[in-house]
Amino acid sequence: MSKLRDTSNQLKQNKKTLWQFIMFTLLSLLTTLVDLGSFSLLNYVILIPLKSTPFHFWVFNYDVLAGGLCAFLAFEISFVLSQTFNFFIQRKVTFSANNNLVYSGFMYGLMVLTVFFLQLWIPQLLREGLSRFTGDNWADFILKNINMTLSFLIQFPMNKYVIMRQKKHEKIPTISN
Repeated sequence: MSKLRDTSNQLKQNKKTLWQFIMFTLLSLLTTLVDLGSFSLLNYVILIPLKSTPFHFWVFNYDVLAGGLCAFLAFEISFVLSQTFNFFIQRKVTFSANNNLVYSGFMYGLMVLTVFFLQLWIPQLLREGLSRFTGDNWADFILKNINMTLSFLIQFPMNKYVIMRQKKHEKIPTISN
């Protein structure tokens, strides 16, 4: 009987994880629209004058061939906007997290900061070579999609198992007569 109960619980957990993965994916697509929309608006409309301004800071080297300050800011701002949106929608809808909001926010921020630096570093490594084959605009768009895929692959397991957990409700003992 114990084995049957364990198997039943395992199936329920597997279905729950599958459903969470599906919801995470669908809501990530919505987050992608926020990310790509804000990136496109910034990179192709609002920040265009900054394309000719090189940006160098720490390991980030966005010279003019890498899109300059325009590309750096477009990648950065769109990422921050989309991840803020993603935190709240995934926490509430996908994972129904009820753990400490401050803890979740801190851990999510730490994860996002790590992904953020990766996403700022990767384009400056690949953009120049990629743009030779695809042109500047397609290179930016392809790199943005590479960054979003990397973010997705890191975030689901971190959110599910570390950041957005459900606290188990403890049963309060009652006194019966």
